[in-house]
Amino acid sequence: MSEQLSEDHSAYSNIETVKVPFDVAQCDGDALYTYLPNWLNSLKDEELQLPPMSSNLFQKHIRQSHLESSMANSVRKMALNEDRLFTIDDFEFGRPLGKGAFGIVYLARLKKTKFICALKMLHKSKINEYSMAEQVKIETESGFKLNHPLILTMYDVFHDEKRFYFILEYAPHGQLYRFLQKLRRFTNRLAASYIYQICHALEYCHSKSIIHRDLKPENILVDCCGNLKLADFGWSTKIRHVDTMNITACGTLDYLAPEIVGHKQYQYQVDNWCVGVLAFELLSGHAPFEGTDDETKVKIANINYTFPDYFSQLARKFIDNLLQKDPKKRMPLVDCIGHDWLQKNAYKYMFGPYKCPIYVNMDE
Repeated sequence: MSEQLSEDHSAYSNIETVKVPFDVAQCDGDALYTYLPNWLNSLKDEELQLPPMSSNLFQKHIRQSHLESSMANSVRKMALNEDRLFTIDDFEFGRPLGKGAFGIVYLARLKKTKFICALKMLHKSKINEYSMAEQVKIETESGFKLNHPLILTMYDVFHDEKRFYFILEYAPHGQLYRFLQKLRRFTNRLAASYIYQICHALEYCHSKSIIHRDLKPENILVDCCGNLKLADFGWSTKIRHVDTMNITACGTLDYLAPEIVGHKQYQYQVDNWCVGVLAFELLSGHAPFEGTDDETKVKIANINYTFPDYFSQLARKFIDNLLQKDPKKRMPLVDCIGHDWLQKNAYKYMFGPYKCPIYVNMDE
């Protein structure tokens, strides 16, 4: 549901868009610029030692973010100062942020309070045509259940005769994929920092019995401080019991685990596989099993991939431990977080309210 925008917006021609001056939002009083924390390149190794998982710094940030998210979940009352459902007339629209098979996402602002958000619109006709009602229900349930600083917040949901509307947190810097296109590949430190965050986000999802199932750079957003926001739970699923398995084939081919390609039962470990694929892509600029659809399936089934020469030994071991054919042999996420590649390279202040001093013009 997160494909790049096309030029055809005819299906939304009856949505009134207005020119509003909030393409540059406000955060902590400072304008949000398009940046990437590539100042990591200049840091000394001794400055990159990560605190343990139980560190006060990380736990304090988690608690504070939970408080902020709890407030955000009451955005209806905060933004409108009245207890009623939203309607489309409550919003004014800026530029489109993304488009998928079932709808489109706009930058939006509440008329009454100027609260900035992203508004995701899904056509009911498309949902019915492709029998996706259950997935929309799961996406909604996941959005309200997940409350974590590294996961995009869902504030509220409403609908009218033609569409469902998801009011979402606005991540000003868009898809991680855009940065990967711009830089071609990430440094060892930057890739490790972002994989560290994704592991935390997915570990939290799994603790809530939710499998994302569609991890890829297009479904990871970048917030105002350069931190990641795991997004787009349109293909997520819920495991109701620890021994429950899924057989539904979904996700993006380059990221599919062998058990999904082979139409076998699967569980949480499909997300762990995706972390390995993501780490490879961030470091190299391409997925490890690239080829035609048939070639990719064969490569995945045979675990056939080759590391570029510039991959560090620690990064290779990290990825090898995740790209295991047997799901039970894949490294657990808690072990990923404690792995030497992340502990020795990931930037320890990524979670804090720190601004990047480097400006990267994404419009060039």
